[in-house]
Amino acid sequence: MGQQVSRPVFDSKLTKSHVEHALIQQDGRHNDIPTVLATLLFLDASPEMLKHAYRSRKDNLHTWTPSPGSITDEATKTALLGDKRFQRAFMTYFSLLNNQYNSNSTALALSQLFSGPKPLVYGLFSSLGLPLTFLSDGIELRSAILVAQSLTISAVDWQNGIFELLTSSQLARPASELLGPEELLRRVAYDGRFSGVMKGGAGWGGVGQVLGNGGVRGAVVEYIQQLDCRNLSLLLPQLASLSVLLLTATHKPATPAFDFYLAHLVTAVNSLRVILSILDQGTHRIVVVRGVWLLFVLVYITQLRPVVDPELLMGIELQEGHDWQGVYEMFCTEGATGQGRWGNGPFLRVMRTLFELGREYDGENGGVCLRGAWKMGWGVEYQTLRGEGVRGAVR
Repeated sequence: MGQQVSRPVFDSKLTKSHVEHALIQQDGRHNDIPTVLATLLFLDASPEMLKHAYRSRKDNLHTWTPSPGSITDEATKTALLGDKRFQRAFMTYFSLLNNQYNSNSTALALSQLFSGPKPLVYGLFSSLGLPLTFLSDGIELRSAILVAQSLTISAVDWQNGIFELLTSSQLARPASELLGPEELLRRVAYDGRFSGVMKGGAGWGGVGQVLGNGGVRGAVVEYIQQLDCRNLSLLLPQLASLSVLLLTATHKPATPAFDFYLAHLVTAVNSLRVILSILDQGTHRIVVVRGVWLLFVLVYITQLRPVVDPELLMGIELQEGHDWQGVYEMFCTEGATGQGRWGNGPFLRVMRTLFELGREYDGENGGVCLRGAWKMGWGVEYQTLRGEGVRGAVR
């Protein structure tokens, strides 16, 4: 079908939701219409599939609530970071700025991400990296609405703990050693400083227990500092491979389970790949890379540091026809229903992301993304991405 045929429907439904539906709902949920529509467009879904995705979600969303005041400049923007009452005001502010940049949404993003006393780049890593996803989708699809929504969520979901961690003075000093992500995560797994931190059990909702504990926060900074960022062309495939293993190889043997929280890391790596394409060489790139790596560390800790067993994924033998064309054909034949896994936004997002990362990196990482796709969808009985930790596979 192709994106060209479905793009008018995407633009129409995205605009409609943008006008009518709040990004952050009254119960704290995020409006997933923008990311689901973008995912379907990336997958070359038909116009009817986009319409169905919109219809099936719109009635569960609340409209915008007027903000108690306006945001007019850098000072008021900074003062109101993290105040959800002002989400409509933030959206209006960024939409007006977009007009000043003649709808050059990339220029708008760059102007906001790295300016002011609290640059919004540090807000990209709140809410499990959701603003990062909106931004990369906006860049790929050249959608000013998605970029403005990314900046809005970055501002409204702002977490000062993440900002303070990523701007720690320790990160400016040379690390005692530089290591790859797999080795660093192995050390996190056995680091006693993280034992007993998650008092209420697994889940991103407990990230405040990590950010609010001085000793634990210091340990996290060490692992951010030690990530080897000297060669990003080498680092990105490593992050891609590790993210897929965390998603598909942290369950009990013979009991496949896929974790909603860990799935965000796969998406974050692909978003990182896209966003780096608009950044010049230098410190801005390192900030974004470290932010994504911080997501790895925080998600891993809050999910109780599950045991990673690569054999659970790499031991899968791919049969004839187990290729990306087979994955795509399955989507085309089954996906039109919009039911079951095809109606599950996180599942669709992961499958699309695995395809993109596989196209970029599978030649150098043993086909981990293709194996992950088949295991997620067809190599084993499908299980919907869950909203809790992978039980029984934790330390």
